[in-house]
Amino acid sequence: MAVHKRASVAAGVLVASVALTSCGTGNSSHSAAPTSSSPTAIGPPGDRVQPASVLAKVTGVSDSVFSAVGLPKAGSNNFLAVPSVYRGQPALSFDGKPGALFIGAEFCPYCAAERWPIIVAFSRFGTFSGLKETFSSPWDTYPATPTFSFYRSSYTSSYLGFRPIESESNDTGPDGAGRHILEPLSPQEANLWAEYDSHFGVPAGFPFLDIGNETFVTGPSYNPSILSGFDQSEIANDLTNPNDPATQDIVGTANYLTAAICSITGGRPSSVCSSPVVARAAGALGLG
Repeated sequence: MAVHKRASVAAGVLVASVALTSCGTGNSSHSAAPTSSSPTAIGPPGDRVQPASVLAKVTGVSDSVFSAVGLPKAGSNNFLAVPSVYRGQPALSFDGKPGALFIGAEFCPYCAAERWPIIVAFSRFGTFSGLKETFSSPWDTYPATPTFSFYRSSYTSSYLGFRPIESESNDTGPDGAGRHILEPLSPQEANLWAEYDSHFGVPAGFPFLDIGNETFVTGPSYNPSILSGFDQSEIANDLTNPNDPATQDIVGTANYLTAAICSITGGRPSSVCSSPVVARAAGALGLG
């Protein structure tokens, strides 16, 4: 995968770094220009309302599919890495509940791929509203990867507080043209990102997911190329098929994320956390 440079302004502080298997800004490695039709999928943040029928399929994956997909292994097929666990850290909480933080960027193809399992997993514990359909940059690696944007969305749950942040916007041209800070990070968010990415040797790269200061995703879980050539509706339709390659990556990643969330919610809801595949995922991560 390409080495990406990123530079992000967070809470008035400039952070510059180089990270493998993570997205960057500025003069990063870019693929050849996409077809002329690809940039038409890119627009201002929040301009493409996600159809309810598509969202229902992404947020309502059946228990039978979770069980049938099971746990992909790092290095197998298109799957790259399982989440990392770092025990003994101060608990993260938002609004008086166990907390989780996602920091991504709309241009980033690895973030584009990661949002699929994040939405699938977190929907088992709460409800998203305001999700928008979008694509990663058509001028970057894995151009125009179909995805969603968390920008101006919300998430409600009785079990945890989740803050999904789109730190930077999409591109409007090659070499990061038009890219800008979309949602500035708070000092707490910037510090968490810097501290835990640094711990895992991936300094401040997109995507970043912190579940309770215990389980972390600091790079892509699977290769975004598996989504190439499809749109959101097609990918969502295939989430009923556990033999579909993209479904295996998305739902397999979501099984690990589900176990991580259950670890910080005290095993609630039991209807989710007591399932055998979640228990196996917890054991594989060392959370059992």
